[in-house]
Amino acid sequence: MQFPYFYDVSRTREMTSVFGGYNHQLSCADGQFFDMKNMSSKYFPVLSPREKRGYVKLLTNPQGILDKEDLWWIDDRKLYKNGTQVWLTGVRLSELSPKTMAKMGAYLVIFPDKIYYNVDNGECGYLDNVTDSNSIGATAKFDLCDEQGKAITYFNAEDYDKANAKDGDYVLSTSGAKPTLKVYSATTGIWTTVATTYISIAFLGIGKGFAKDDCVKISVNDNRGLEAVFVNNEAEGIYSTDTYLVDVKDNVITIPGIYVPYTKAEGEEDRSVLVRVERKAPSMSFITECNNRLWGCSDDGREVYCCRLGDVKNWRDYRGTSTGSWSATIGTDGKFTGAITYEGYPTFFKEDSILQIAVSGQGAHTTRSTECRGLQEGSERSLAIIDKVIYYKSPWGVCTFNGGIPSVISDELGDERYSNAVAGAIDNQYYISMKNSKGISSLFVYDTKNGLWAKEDDTDALLFCKHNEELYFVDAKDKMLKSARGSLEFSFPEAAKEEEVSWYVESGNIGYFSPDYKYIARINIRITLETGSNADFYVQYDSNGIWEHKFNMNGVGTRSFSIPIIPRRCDHFAYKIAGRGGCKIHSLTKTVEEGSDD
Repeated sequence: MQFPYFYDVSRTREMTSVFGGYNHQLSCADGQFFDMKNMSSKYFPVLSPREKRGYVKLLTNPQGILDKEDLWWIDDRKLYKNGTQVWLTGVRLSELSPKTMAKMGAYLVIFPDKIYYNVDNGECGYLDNVTDSNSIGATAKFDLCDEQGKAITYFNAEDYDKANAKDGDYVLSTSGAKPTLKVYSATTGIWTTVATTYISIAFLGIGKGFAKDDCVKISVNDNRGLEAVFVNNEAEGIYSTDTYLVDVKDNVITIPGIYVPYTKAEGEEDRSVLVRVERKAPSMSFITECNNRLWGCSDDGREVYCCRLGDVKNWRDYRGTSTGSWSATIGTDGKFTGAITYEGYPTFFKEDSILQIAVSGQGAHTTRSTECRGLQEGSERSLAIIDKVIYYKSPWGVCTFNGGIPSVISDELGDERYSNAVAGAIDNQYYISMKNSKGISSLFVYDTKNGLWAKEDDTDALLFCKHNEELYFVDAKDKMLKSARGSLEFSFPEAAKEEEVSWYVESGNIGYFSPDYKYIARINIRITLETGSNADFYVQYDSNGIWEHKFNMNGVGTRSFSIPIIPRRCDHFAYKIAGRGGCKIHSLTKTVEEGSDD
């Protein structure tokens, strides 16, 4: 005789002790989280909230930040060094934002203002410098001179009696194809052609802001007597030459060339000779420092430049020396979107290509362009380097580049399209703040060592900068300069540490890979709670959008909590842990009973 009996219910017990970070995809695996707030992988594989931030300094209109030995920032058109204002005499920062700063040697350079500041002696000025005799209503005076600018007394060759030549006499000849200057030596009895001749140009203030060996463009409105020097016809009666300054005084400059005084025709009126002297740096979208030079790219995406070796002021020294300036025309389409120095290569990005410059000690620099996932326009501040790898935001996601073909590392961020990324790096953590398609900002952190993403909060970062052992950023919402790790290195009246951190993690759907209905029989959590912290546990069934509160965990120290759950038949479920204050979640164990498939 047969009697009915009960079959044992299939029961599985799964423990998660390795928490895999943020994964906003349908394929979110066990131990990963579909959504989270203010979490960190600092204690991986343990799950924990981020550290408390530090509130460092309330800013008014933050425009730029840079770490070079000291922490520099620009706020409301004022430059600060470690929070102390630096007085810029004779220059004025504009309202244009954001600003790019770079430091080369003692010089701090600010773009797009083209301002330089010497951190050692306080000298400051503009990379561009112009003096113009027309602006003061003066006429320029020209003289043939020596290298020091001292005027040379000479004779016209046609009128000179060579039989009575004296030692050191100069003779100017204009009968040949070009004027020549010769000097007589009584010792040898030989007239020697002066290989290099010089012209002094004088008017009040002509040399102000210039230095010896500056490369300049000089324009005149009348090149009579100077035809051998001012050979560029600028039209409308303006002639110019690209040259360099041999000697500079406030009211006199000296350049290479030869001057033949012009003899007026009878009845000809005097003409004022107007002179304009200008030293200019190119207009550049992005700059970076490499091998004691600044490198930059043009606004239209067609050219790259570098300044003269060790000289931030001169960008047009094309005399063919190894230390001279350099420029190259780029054939790829599109605007440049960012720049960074990587492994000794000035590296420039477009949205669909990366351009690297091989720097040569002889000045013969070369370029190499690779078509690939480039840097997204508007995300130029997402560039950061960790362990010899560049991290940046491309139109296809967050990418890494180590000299080959870039790779996307942000699949876990889901299908959302992000833009306007700003990033910073410290140790093995890559912080990136981005806006989604609705303009809502999120701050993510990528753990480069473990390959994990964490989501912090809705911080809209304007600027990031690592200084010493801290990562600083400016929050666009409250204009506060903050420290990611809570450092209060700078003592300002408003400096304070964040009181507590509110956090949560939300699992992906559990049970998708089983066709049967199921029951949650038990949840066990092993957790370490700090003083004053607590956590709540929630469950959601069958994606109904309702989070049911099941348990509150509080206390101090490490312990295990058994979450009391009344079994409920469901197809799938998800859990959420939310809390305030510091804690570490070591493991989570789920006991699930399998039901039938109908």
